[in-house]
Amino acid sequence: MTNVYTIIRNNIKLVSIVILAIALFCYAMFQGGFVSWFIFFVISPFLLYAIMLYIVPLRFSITERNIYPSYAKHGDDLQITVGFRNNTRIPLAFLTVREMAEEHHLNDNSKLIFVGFKRYFEWTYEVKNVTRGEYRFQGLAFTVTDFFGWAIRQKNVEAPHAILVYPKTVAIPFSTMQMQYDQGTVASKYTILKDTTMATGVRNYQPGDRFSWIHWKSFAKDGTLRTKEFEDRQAQRLLVCIQQSSVKHFEEAVSLTASIMQSIVKHNGEVSFATAGENRLYLPVVRTDGQLEKVMRHLAIVQASGEDTASTIVRSRYQGLNQSILIIVTGEFTKECQQLLLSKAQHVRAIICFVIVTKDELKSMTNTYRTIGQNRVIYLTEDMFSQAFTEVNRP
Repeated sequence: MTNVYTIIRNNIKLVSIVILAIALFCYAMFQGGFVSWFIFFVISPFLLYAIMLYIVPLRFSITERNIYPSYAKHGDDLQITVGFRNNTRIPLAFLTVREMAEEHHLNDNSKLIFVGFKRYFEWTYEVKNVTRGEYRFQGLAFTVTDFFGWAIRQKNVEAPHAILVYPKTVAIPFSTMQMQYDQGTVASKYTILKDTTMATGVRNYQPGDRFSWIHWKSFAKDGTLRTKEFEDRQAQRLLVCIQQSSVKHFEEAVSLTASIMQSIVKHNGEVSFATAGENRLYLPVVRTDGQLEKVMRHLAIVQASGEDTASTIVRSRYQGLNQSILIIVTGEFTKECQQLLLSKAQHVRAIICFVIVTKDELKSMTNTYRTIGQNRVIYLTEDMFSQAFTEVNRP
């Protein structure tokens, strides 16, 4: 319907310009004299150009789109550069270029260009303080006009492009969690994990060894494949989830969840990840950079929903859940969370609940650290995220 309206409006304007040209010519013919013919010859080139602008097809093409930084996080400033080419056969006077994007604030970005005979253009603009999520660029909308605005043409060029803005993360020093059991405070049950930061020896290659463990120096000497040996260390099994049922402080909760996952994977910890809201995701093992990237991409687009994430995960009885410490990140300690911690869930070894609060809320609390059986509730402000694991081990 919009295209039909645009075509009708352009035809009406074209007819109006033609009528104006004919009227000026008739006026000069019947009036005669220098003034009338001077007016006709001065205005005629502009009228002719306006008519040609309606008749000649507009041709534009987008050649490239560069976004810096390519790995953007919540709160960053994006610098977007779009290169496009004008292939229209006549020179253009004024050109306005605008983004076609799903996000309204991106549609507000536009630029007015005096074209002339120039063919290639680069348009650079900034988007300040971007929020977490997926940004989809549909293409560019071009608006061409003559010198007096008599002729106005529009042309949309589609070139889909998308970029993910990841959650903001902070560095969190990782340490083994000390959990409270009936026998006292001890380290929770652990599994054996290879510490790949330091090799202790070399042995012959065995099927199933990782490619990254091969000792290339010895292979270069005699052509025999050998594998590095690493020291075994104790590692806890953790399951991290975000409470999607709470809208309060949800962005901060996403940031803390992403920071915790990065810290555990960086220190070769054994961790799983699960959500139970929209587009639910369960990764039983998150160890490699590729697996961590899946988690970060999910956290980039995850939204708060009405489903009680933590309770759903416990009820799901994922494989290996009974060997894990469940880490819940939420922006609000709801009744559902409290019931889950009080229920002594048999499908997990223990539950740690990180609750995001503001500084004013923290000041009003008499106790920012609660123990419910073998489970713990820890209140954190945004500037305390780096102390998350330290707070768990606080006596």
